[in-house]
Amino acid sequence: MTNLLEKALITGFGIFILTIFISMINPFIINISKFNDTINLDIEKCENFFFEVDSGIKFIIENPNATYTKNIDYPKNINITLTDFYCKYEYVIGNKIYYKIIEYTKPFIDHSYINLPANSYILRISNLYNFIEVQFN
Repeated sequence: MTNLLEKALITGFGIFILTIFISMINPFIINISKFNDTINLDIEKCENFFFEVDSGIKFIIENPNATYTKNIDYPKNINITLTDFYCKYEYVIGNKIYYKIIEYTKPFIDHSYINLPANSYILRISNLYNFIEVQFN
Protein backbone atom coordinates (compact mmCIF):
# COMPACT_ATOMS: atom_id res chain seq x y z
CA MET A 1 0.00 0.00 0.00
CA THR A 2 2.83 2.42 0.85
CA ASN A 3 4.57 1.54 -2.40
CA LEU A 4 1.44 2.47 -4.36
CA LEU A 5 1.10 5.75 -2.41
CA GLU A 6 4.75 6.64 -3.09
CA LYS A 7 4.30 6.00 -6.82
CA ALA A 8 1.18 8.18 -6.88
CA LEU A 9 2.98 11.04 -5.07
CA ILE A 10 6.03 10.82 -7.33
CA THR A 11 3.83 10.78 -10.45
CA GLY A 12 1.80 13.75 -9.17
CA PHE A 13 4.95 15.70 -8.32
CA GLY A 14 6.40 14.92 -11.78
CA ILE A 15 3.25 16.16 -13.49
CA PHE A 16 3.34 19.31 -11.31
CA ILE A 17 6.99 20.04 -12.23
CA LEU A 18 6.27 19.34 -15.92
CA THR A 19 3.32 21.79 -15.84
CA ILE A 20 5.49 24.51 -14.29
CA PHE A 21 8.26 23.91 -16.85
CA ILE A 22 5.85 24.06 -19.80
CA SER A 23 4.22 27.25 -18.50
CA MET A 24 7.68 28.86 -18.16
CA ILE A 25 8.89 27.86 -21.63
CA ASN A 26 5.61 28.61 -23.47
CA PRO A 27 6.31 32.38 -24.05
CA PHE A 28 9.67 31.53 -25.63
CA ILE A 29 8.03 29.04 -27.98
CA ILE A 30 5.48 31.68 -29.00
CA ASN A 31 8.30 34.20 -29.70
CA ILE A 32 10.17 31.65 -31.81
CA SER A 33 7.00 30.94 -33.77
CA LYS A 34 6.40 34.67 -34.40
CA PHE A 35 10.03 35.11 -35.48
CA ASN A 36 9.67 32.25 -37.99
CA ASP A 37 6.46 33.82 -39.32
CA THR A 38 8.23 37.16 -39.92
CA ILE A 39 11.08 35.36 -41.70
CA ASN A 40 8.59 33.60 -43.99
CA LEU A 41 6.84 36.92 -44.66
CA ASP A 42 10.18 38.61 -45.51
CA ILE A 43 11.09 35.76 -47.87
CA GLU A 44 7.73 36.07 -49.61
CA LYS A 45 8.14 39.86 -50.00
CA CYS A 46 11.62 39.43 -51.47
CA GLU A 47 10.48 36.74 -53.90
CA ASN A 48 7.59 38.93 -55.08
CA PHE A 49 10.00 41.85 -55.52
CA PHE A 50 12.44 39.71 -57.54
CA PHE A 51 9.60 38.46 -59.73
CA GLU A 52 8.31 41.99 -60.43
CA VAL A 53 11.74 43.37 -61.35
CA ASP A 54 12.59 40.27 -63.41
CA SER A 55 9.32 40.38 -65.35
CA GLY A 56 9.85 44.11 -66.05
CA ILE A 57 13.37 43.54 -67.36
CA LYS A 58 12.21 40.65 -69.55
CA PHE A 59 9.39 42.83 -70.89
CA ILE A 60 11.91 45.52 -71.93
CA ILE A 61 14.20 42.94 -73.55
CA GLU A 62 11.27 41.70 -75.65
CA ASN A 63 9.88 45.21 -76.32
CA PRO A 64 12.86 47.60 -76.55
CA ASN A 65 10.78 50.63 -77.57
CA ALA A 66 8.44 50.38 -74.58
CA THR A 67 8.79 51.68 -71.02
CA TYR A 68 7.82 49.48 -68.09
CA THR A 69 6.34 51.40 -65.15
CA LYS A 70 4.87 49.84 -62.04
CA ASN A 71 4.28 50.77 -58.42
CA ILE A 72 6.31 48.31 -56.35
CA ASP A 73 6.97 47.69 -52.64
CA TYR A 74 10.70 47.75 -51.98
CA PRO A 75 11.52 45.27 -49.18
CA LYS A 76 13.77 46.15 -46.26
CA ASN A 77 17.45 45.16 -46.09
CA ILE A 78 17.97 44.63 -49.81
CA ASN A 79 20.68 46.04 -52.08
CA ILE A 80 20.63 45.86 -55.87
CA THR A 81 23.63 46.16 -58.18
CA LEU A 82 23.09 46.36 -61.93
CA THR A 83 26.24 45.87 -63.97
CA ASP A 84 27.02 44.47 -67.42
CA PHE A 85 24.58 41.61 -68.03
CA TYR A 86 23.91 40.89 -64.34
CA CYS A 87 21.42 41.95 -61.73
CA LYS A 88 22.77 41.13 -58.26
CA TYR A 89 20.50 41.15 -55.21
CA GLU A 90 22.01 41.14 -51.73
CA TYR A 91 19.50 40.85 -48.91
CA VAL A 92 19.36 40.07 -45.20
CA ILE A 93 16.74 37.81 -43.67
CA GLY A 94 17.02 36.71 -40.05
CA ASN A 95 20.59 38.02 -39.59
CA LYS A 96 21.83 35.98 -42.56
CA ILE A 97 23.01 37.48 -45.87
CA TYR A 98 21.69 35.95 -49.09
CA TYR A 99 22.73 36.63 -52.68
CA LYS A 100 20.80 36.19 -55.88
CA ILE A 101 22.38 36.88 -59.27
CA ILE A 102 20.36 36.85 -62.49
CA GLU A 103 21.95 37.06 -65.93
CA TYR A 104 20.20 38.72 -68.87
CA THR A 105 20.86 38.96 -72.61
CA LYS A 106 21.16 42.77 -72.67
CA PRO A 107 23.56 44.90 -70.63
CA PHE A 108 22.49 47.32 -67.92
CA ILE A 109 23.45 50.89 -67.27
CA ASP A 110 25.65 50.45 -64.19
CA HIS A 111 23.76 51.44 -61.08
CA SER A 112 23.54 50.41 -57.44
CA TYR A 113 20.69 50.83 -54.99
CA ILE A 114 22.20 50.54 -51.51
CA ASN A 115 20.24 50.96 -48.26
CA LEU A 116 17.03 52.27 -49.80
CA PRO A 117 14.34 52.48 -47.13
CA ALA A 118 11.53 49.96 -47.33
CA ASN A 119 8.83 51.94 -49.07
CA SER A 120 6.61 51.99 -52.12
CA TYR A 121 8.47 53.12 -55.24
CA ILE A 122 7.70 53.51 -58.92
CA LEU A 123 9.76 50.98 -60.83
CA ARG A 124 10.71 52.40 -64.22
CA ILE A 125 12.57 50.22 -66.70
CA SER A 126 13.46 51.42 -70.17
CA ASN A 127 15.86 50.78 -73.03
CA LEU A 128 18.45 53.51 -73.53
CA TYR A 129 20.97 53.13 -76.39
CA ASN A 130 20.65 49.33 -76.26
CA PHE A 131 21.25 49.34 -72.48
CA ILE A 132 18.59 48.56 -69.88
CA GLU A 133 17.98 51.35 -67.39
CA VAL A 134 16.31 50.47 -64.08
CA GLN A 135 15.12 53.24 -61.75
CA PHE A 136 13.29 53.33 -58.44
CA ASN A 137 11.58 56.73 -58.00
